[in-house]
Amino acid sequence: MTTTRPRAVTRFVLVAVALPVLASAVAVVLQLAAGDALPDPIAIHWGANGAPDGFGPAGTTVLATAALGLGLPLLIAASALNGLRRGDRGPVYRLMGAFAAAMSVFTAVLMTASVRMQSGVMDAATGPSVLPWLAAAAVAALVAGVAAWALQPDERVAVAGTTPTMSPPLSVDERAVWLRSVRLARGGLIVLGAALALLIAVAVVSIAVSGGPVTTTVLIALVVLMAAVIAATAVFHVRVDETGLTVISATGFPRVHIPITEVERVEVVDVSPMGEFGGWGLRWAPGGGFGVVLRAGPGIRVARADRRVFTVTVDDAQTGAALLAAEVARAAGR
Repeated sequence: MTTTRPRAVTRFVLVAVALPVLASAVAVVLQLAAGDALPDPIAIHWGANGAPDGFGPAGTTVLATAALGLGLPLLIAASALNGLRRGDRGPVYRLMGAFAAAMSVFTAVLMTASVRMQSGVMDAATGPSVLPWLAAAAVAALVAGVAAWALQPDERVAVAGTTPTMSPPLSVDERAVWLRSVRLARGGLIVLGAALALLIAVAVVSIAVSGGPVTTTVLIALVVLMAAVIAATAVFHVRVDETGLTVISATGFPRVHIPITEVERVEVVDVSPMGEFGGWGLRWAPGGGFGVVLRAGPGIRVARADRRVFTVTVDDAQTGAALLAAEVARAAGR
């Protein structure tokens, strides 16, 4: 007996895996086919006016096509497929599929055009402007992204929360503290680590090609910033006591504290990082509010008096949420 793959999974694989593979393969073949007619070196970077200002071997564009046109979409697909196969759904998955398709088409068109337009040119420095092809690549990417979004079904999973209670309830003079730590899930570490490695590879290639001080500084700053963000969001400590809910990074920053007087409702929810928040770490989602989302599974969701929502994924969320709800009730005199 065979099991039919869900339509959302099939369509996502089509736009986020099959299309990037096909587009990148065609692009690489067309670039290699132009080899003998190209100058040596070729133009691989253009200034704001569209004129060539960076040069390198023809193989550079092939590597860029593989890294950006295939590597990045496949990274996106890898981060989403497990959740889709588990049954997670949501507009974030459709957006990721659409972005993967658009990114692959944009890279394939731009890289291939930038190489083919130099066929027959003796000196790459006198080659044509890349700006028309940049615009064409953007239009093609937009069309591919919209088509990929429309091709995927609009399926959503409603997240139902439960209201926790303490049994027996807290007495007037009783004091309680609940402490837990949560670490970034292995899948999140792999995806973020791969993204950091890809950024480092792109930075190394870009610095080697252009070597400008501004470009070098900006790329190094981006790599350092991303590494710092990953370190700061890898481990969080969660505390519930009479003052409210506190979630703080193991590095000391960032820190979130919700005073007990601002808590309107407390729920325990089953969180899907990709389906609800589009990934792991410090996240914000339309309608879902802000969250410290380090893994899939149970979490504490707090609705504040000003209608803001905060979610943190953590072990034993039921106990922590029950204590927080009890402290809210006691502070309100209920």
